[in-house]
Amino acid sequence: MPPALRDLLAKHLRASHPAPDRALVEGWLDASGRFLPAAGGLFGADIGGTKVQSVVTDLNGTVLGELRSETPVAGGDAVLSLVAAHKAQLTAQAGVRIMAAGIGLPGALHPQTGHLERAPNLAGLTGRDMRAVFAELLGVPVAVENDVNLAALGETWLGHGATRETRRGGLAFVALGTGIGMGVAWGDRVLRGALGAAGEIAALTIGADPFAASSLASGALESVVSGAALVADYRASGGRHPGQTLRDIAKNPQADPVLDAVMDRLAKHVALAVLSVDAVVNPALFVFGGGIGSRAALLDRVRGYIDRLVPEGMPAPECHVSILGNRAGVLGAIRAARLAYADWLFA
Repeated sequence: MPPALRDLLAKHLRASHPAPDRALVEGWLDASGRFLPAAGGLFGADIGGTKVQSVVTDLNGTVLGELRSETPVAGGDAVLSLVAAHKAQLTAQAGVRIMAAGIGLPGALHPQTGHLERAPNLAGLTGRDMRAVFAELLGVPVAVENDVNLAALGETWLGHGATRETRRGGLAFVALGTGIGMGVAWGDRVLRGALGAAGEIAALTIGADPFAASSLASGALESVVSGAALVADYRASGGRHPGQTLRDIAKNPQADPVLDAVMDRLAKHVALAVLSVDAVVNPALFVFGGGIGSRAALLDRVRGYIDRLVPEGMPAPECHVSILGNRAGVLGAIRAARLAYADWLFA
């Protein structure tokens, strides 16, 4: 490929919503500026504590195939094998050549070493250079990032953040389900921090004694808002509806004042976290996702507490449920893969 064409292609890949470029149309783009199917594909995987979700897309981000599997309890190499198997199966089904990959992990990824830390829900991968591990595993240029950072990136690319105002002011994605985490993105720029731990709001000293053993193990906020903590709160408060998860408990059609009180306490804790983040980062928008965070009824309660807590005359943070739903993280992985491909071409 001529250097000039490589540079033009890299520029087009980096653009969030590129315009047609006549120099690239033949063999790469259609007349509208979208990549042709023959231009290749991208692989993305969102690895969580309970599930691994993978997709293959074309270079535009259109999903061509998707797989979901439970995260292997053994962790470590079993997770790596599952991701490799997802890539092989999806690539064969879609019939595309994978040009790059993006991987989301539930922990802090050190910006320099690539080591994964603070990943209590994913055994066997901490302390390893995950960029090197996945590059060798998948055999293509790879971007590896915190899973909620990728959700923020995905939402910025294809969701609420696609407006110019949000790209300028930034977007904070709050994921609430198994645990709680946050990612902040301005366009394609992700806030990582010196050690990759920016957005680890599980450690905010909200909702519990920060010196308690449970807080020191997972973070004060996470110790009261995680899925397991909410179920424990429900049982300790006298809740009797059956179910191992909050989702199962909430399926019961009967009125449940105990569950209502649990959700109200959750909303208060989340509202305090939002206001704490807003005081420091002040993004244009907060977007909520995850099995618990994506519930519209919960967000209504969160907004209610925020309105009560914002000082008079000050604007309340704008909050919405994710447009991309449970694909936010994996589509963010695709955006990261596309950027990694552009970097590879430009190198």
